[in-house]
Parts: sequence; structure tokens; C-alpha cells
Amino acid sequence: MGARPGTLLSLLAESGGIPVRNWPLVGAFLLSCGLRSPFSLLEGLLSRKLPPIEDPVFIVGHWRSGTTHLHNVLAVSTRMGVITPLASGLPGELLTLATWLRPLLERALPPTRGLDAVAVTPEAPQEDEIPLASLQDLSVYRALYLPGRFRERMEEALFGGDSKRWGRCLEGFLERVARHQGRPRLLLKNPVHSLRMPRILSLWPGARFIHIYRNPFRVHPSSVHFFERMISRLALQKVREPDLGDFVLDLYPRFMDRLDADAARIPEGQFCEVRFEEFEREPMDQLERIHRELDLPGWPRGRRAAVDYLEGIRSYGKNRYAPSVRDIERVEACWGRFVRRWGYSVPREIG
Repeated sequence: MGARPGTLLSLLAESGGIPVRNWPLVGAFLLSCGLRSPFSLLEGLLSRKLPPIEDPVFIVGHWRSGTTHLHNVLAVSTRMGVITPLASGLPGELLTLATWLRPLLERALPPTRGLDAVAVTPEAPQEDEIPLASLQDLSVYRALYLPGRFRERMEEALFGGDSKRWGRCLEGFLERVARHQGRPRLLLKNPVHSLRMPRILSLWPGARFIHIYRNPFRVHPSSVHFFERMISRLALQKVREPDLGDFVLDLYPRFMDRLDADAARIPEGQFCEVRFEEFEREPMDQLERIHRELDLPGWPRGRRAAVDYLEGIRSYGKNRYAPSVRDIERVEACWGRFVRRWGYSVPREIG
């Protein structure tokens, strides 16, 4: 609903046809583009002379590795700017329409993300992949919107495509977010950024990266569930569902190998790693270490806010999954080197 006209039209052209039952939805998309066009043009004029942002901090890692939890906690402890739900929904009109209609739009927010029970509030930090998907063509969300060629589209989004255009779009979007937030330094989370770290460093040589990893036996079923839910909620076409179990099995080693290779070239003091289980068990110790190693602002002043946030989500219940023996054997066969490297084993309960 917040897509640029060019991005939406290219998506529809690439689709090969949208089923009749979704034509009203497509009509709403087109109507939204038309109604927002004057504000988009005005936003473009207002954005021409925005100052550059300070070096951002990026949380990276494979899907379902704890990136969202770390993002939420760091957002309250560092007091850096974040992508809000309004920035995610109206990325091309953030300084105009989204700002002017803020009270009305915030009342329309859903209570949770839908994928899980994580709450959505007006200030809840969001991933930036959805707004980037609305602003340009290189995004994993194209594979979710049009899953007929899921693997091909995911391959392009993750390992190919025009990263220079993507980088220019990211840069301009973050400048608007910084102005909207009134904070020149931003905290961002997006698994796709794990594969774009060299491009990000070409834009912000002092950018920081926090890689969070988790027991692969938990990551696999949770990732499969994630992609299943996202396709069921977002697909504009009814197609035969891809084999997501095999897709995740194939993706993870390539994903981690690229992340490792790029991380080895990041200057000292700009990259750190966090074990999800340690972050859950000792969040204050891990937060202090992250702030210290990356020289992040806000600590120890942000300690109290982090404690309050963690206390507030104490009752949060994770999704639980029960993988088959076959799935466990496949993870051992395909991801065994990561299991051994990090010292993991099959957990008694997968969740």
C-alpha cells in the first residue's frame, strides 16, 4: 500500500497475471499510489538537502536467530533512531503524509506483527526490508508477493541484483528517517543486510554490525514456519508452495559463509557477535559488552530502560515447533559444521 508507482507497476508486470479475486486489492494499491503521488513529489523536494546521517548500527543474522529481540532491547538502551511502523508503511511520504496523519495512522496499527505475539506500538522498531521493497525492486518480499518463482527471486534479492541502486535508495530513506526521528544515528535490523555489509561500508565506512546467531536446530523449523506464514499472508498469487524445508537447508550455509567472509574484512571495533542463548540468559552483561566493544551511546544510562523492557515481556510466549527426526538429521548433515563450531546440540524442546 505504500509502494512507489514504478515499483508497484514493475511488480505487476513481472507477475504474469494476478487472480481475479485479488483485483480489488490491486485496485486499492493503484488508488493508493495515485492519492499519494502529490505527497511523494513534495517529499522528494523536501529531501533534496537533508544532511547525511551518522554511521548507523546494523543487527545482522539469519532469520529467526534472535535479531528482533536484540533489536527491541538495543532500541531502548541506546536511544538511537529506528524504523517506526509509519516509516515502514509510508516510506515515500514519511515527512509529509505520514507525519501529518500520524494520530490517525497510529490508531490503525495492529496489536501484533501477526507472525508471532511481538507487539506493534507506534515506536516499535521495525525491519527496513518492507519499506525498501516499496521503494525499489531488489527485495526478498518480491519472492513472497509472487512465490511462483520463489527460489529465483530469492536468489536475486540475496545474492544478485543492482546493489548500487539499492544502496542509494537505502541512503535516501535513512536520511528521511533520521529527520523524522530527530536522531542522526540509527539502529537497523534486517537479515538481508548480512549479505550487503561491503556495500553498506561503502556508504558509511564507520558503520557497526552486530551478528546474533542461535542454535541451528531451532533456526531451521522456525525459519520454515516464518516463510510459510509470510507467503500465506502476502502472496498475490495462488501457486504450489515451494519446498521451504529444502530452501532453508540450502540457504543457511551460503548465507553464513558470505557473512563470515565479509565480516573478516570489517575493521576492528566495528563488528561483534552475540550468542542468542547467552543474550537470553545474561542480557545486561551482553548489552554492556556490545556497547563497550562497538563504542555505542547510551550505556549505562540505558540500563534501566532495558531492564524495564525485559520485565515487560517476561510473559511473552515463543512459538513452539516439533521437528521430525528426519529434519534433525538433515540439519546435522547440512549445517553440522556450524553446530560443531558454536558447540550446539539437539535441544530437548524446539522453540
